[in-house]
Amino acid sequence: MAFLKKIPVRFDDVDFARVVYFPKLFGYCHQTFEDFFAEAVGITYAQMLQKRKVGYPSVHAEADFKHPLRFGDIVRISMETVKLSSKSITNRYQLFLNDTATLCAQVEIITVPIDMDTFKAKAVPEDVRMAFLNHLTGLTV
Repeated sequence: MAFLKKIPVRFDDVDFARVVYFPKLFGYCHQTFEDFFAEAVGITYAQMLQKRKVGYPSVHAEADFKHPLRFGDIVRISMETVKLSSKSITNRYQLFLNDTATLCAQVEIITVPIDMDTFKAKAVPEDVRMAFLNHLTGLTV
């Protein structure tokens, strides 16, 4: 089951061509990732970093851009976990135009949990693992 989020395309999200500037699409994905923590893990992303001292930097990202998004559109983001190991989380984000089936971009991002004090990789905390496991597409654990 995918985690869903809707984000309005703001004026400062678009470039001179009047479409969403491609780095903003990665920003939309990260907003979805952050909101997932509050809704599915039960702790905000800020609390995860500041109190539990666990960060989730991206170590790999790839994207395919299919259809433009413009100022005033609503981007509907579907986040699914496609791979979950003891030390990494791979999520696929599909960004759709409003409530249509028009796929605007597909993004895959691998994150690795780290200790915020040492910046060393660590195991995915069990509560986080269980939350992402609930959104696993069934590909790989």
